[in-house]
Amino acid sequence: MLQAIRDKAQGWIAWAIVILITIPFALWGIQEYLGVDSDPTVAEIDGVEITERDLERRISNVRENLRAQFGNNFNAEVFSDERLKPQVLEGMIDEVVLDQAMEDWNMRASDAQVRWYISTMEAFQRNGKFDVALYESLLRNQGLSPAGFELSVRRDFVKQQLQNAINNGLFVTKAEIADRIRLQEEKRSLSYIKIPATEFASSIEVSDEAANTFYQNNTNAFKTPERVKISYVLLDLETLSQQVTVNEEALQDFFEQNSADFIVPEERKLRHILINATAQSSTEDEAAALAKATELQAQLAEGADFAALAKENSDDAGSAEQGGDLGWVMPGVMVKPFEDAAFALNAGEMSDVIRTEFGFHVIQVDDVRGGGQAGYDEVRYDVEERYRKREAEDLFYDYAERLADTAYETPDSLEPAANAVGLTVQTSDWLTRNSQPPAGLDTPKVINLAFSEDVLQGNNSELIEIEAEKSVVIRVQEHEAESVKPLADVADEVKKLLVAEKSAEAAAARGKELQQQLEAGSALSDVAGAYKVEKADAIGRNDRTLPAEITVKAFSVAPPEEKSSVLGTVTAEGDYYVMVIEKAEQGDSAKLAETEQAALVSRLVSQQSQVQLDALTQSLRNKAGVSINAN
Repeated sequence: MLQAIRDKAQGWIAWAIVILITIPFALWGIQEYLGVDSDPTVAEIDGVEITERDLERRISNVRENLRAQFGNNFNAEVFSDERLKPQVLEGMIDEVVLDQAMEDWNMRASDAQVRWYISTMEAFQRNGKFDVALYESLLRNQGLSPAGFELSVRRDFVKQQLQNAINNGLFVTKAEIADRIRLQEEKRSLSYIKIPATEFASSIEVSDEAANTFYQNNTNAFKTPERVKISYVLLDLETLSQQVTVNEEALQDFFEQNSADFIVPEERKLRHILINATAQSSTEDEAAALAKATELQAQLAEGADFAALAKENSDDAGSAEQGGDLGWVMPGVMVKPFEDAAFALNAGEMSDVIRTEFGFHVIQVDDVRGGGQAGYDEVRYDVEERYRKREAEDLFYDYAERLADTAYETPDSLEPAANAVGLTVQTSDWLTRNSQPPAGLDTPKVINLAFSEDVLQGNNSELIEIEAEKSVVIRVQEHEAESVKPLADVADEVKKLLVAEKSAEAAAARGKELQQQLEAGSALSDVAGAYKVEKADAIGRNDRTLPAEITVKAFSVAPPEEKSSVLGTVTAEGDYYVMVIEKAEQGDSAKLAETEQAALVSRLVSQQSQVQLDALTQSLRNKAGVSINAN
């Protein structure tokens, strides 16, 4: 039967089958058969779509920026997809609404403005000049096209025009400034007592049943975070330069073609006599030092022996014993007045008296060398280093493209990609979402991609740009999902947490008893008992001498007038503070420097500008047809 099917498949039957299959492919697309959906739309604004892929890319960029901003304090749970997604989507919708409005208002940025701005960005410059190849490579590694990036720059220019238009219509009155200063610069004085939670810890016992209940109710506190080990191929200019093949003929050619870059720096063999005179010297001492240096210079001009006078009179302990000999000196070593004088002299000449921050000098040039074209043998090491770097720069972008392509074509292994560029696969230690990237991979994108859905599924990452000439491709080698630690493993930790919680509750209960007594009219010193009464005079809203909870609480009530305010609060450590707000002093604009007032005006205008822009955006959004697809 199989042979019969094979035979018939050679003729008209085969063509009939092809036609029957082709029709539905043409009508509905091959994705209907393969189960491949088009990129779903998450929002639509007057015909402009925001796709799931657009949103995911923006969330990834936002997370990378946050990771870079917070560093070791970055918390992946705080910036999870669930929390970021609605905020980022709202921001993207606002962008589209503004873009549409600015298009309707014929607000434009010229091609010349866009080109100029991009050409001045340091990221796209090599040796101080805009580099087209570097520009295109960096964009490609970020998943951007030049056209797309230039469009985003154009949008930023136009938005700045809108922001400037809003700012130009804003002003801040003197009354507003005075009101803000009165509030912002307000000072409060208080007395307080601290009731430490640790005072109650020894009297608290935790049963196994209570520990188990606490554990069951707080399992999130005892989780082992999701973690991965990554393998990676790191391509950087330094490593690539070591792969460059070097031979003497090539080096000689390079030296001859770039001979102007290989100049032996001019050096001078110097002696000097120093007579100390610093900024702290009195006028009389400085005059005496100058007179002594002038007298020595006169003796030298009449033929006295420089070495003998230096050994006898110089205050430079390092050179006096050697007759003032400083050895061979290159430019950039000495302070500028000394260097200027020394390098203005010829061999055998002596300077006038020179003043520096150290005192008064008389300088003699014993010999001069260098300052001309270097010979190949003199600078061979430097020639080889520069040659390797130049060749590596030429190879880098080709290798980066080869690395990216091979990693994509063989997504289940990094070995082919490593072999394609002559590198080795390296491996990291365990990493969590809150970890810093491994040494040498200093970009937040490494961690973000390591925990991305595509890479966790076993695929290689895209090429990640670390620096202008340093890129990496990663893959997950090992992956452990988040899990809850067994109670047996965290029993001691559970009991400590329970003790701390109960201790804080006991401290708060004791503090509230004292508050009641104070509110009934007792003085803080009378109710304090064994607790020490502390004072904090004239603290500001940004005071850092007290726990942050105390400062926030102290400014949470209206300024006390006839009767002091009694307040209480718990700190992060569980300690309870009972405080009495005794006095409040309003800020006085007359006491604020003009520069500080100007900075305040700038902040107020910026705040008002943002409020106006938000209001405009909301108004435009209310008029636009915005549709968000819940998922």
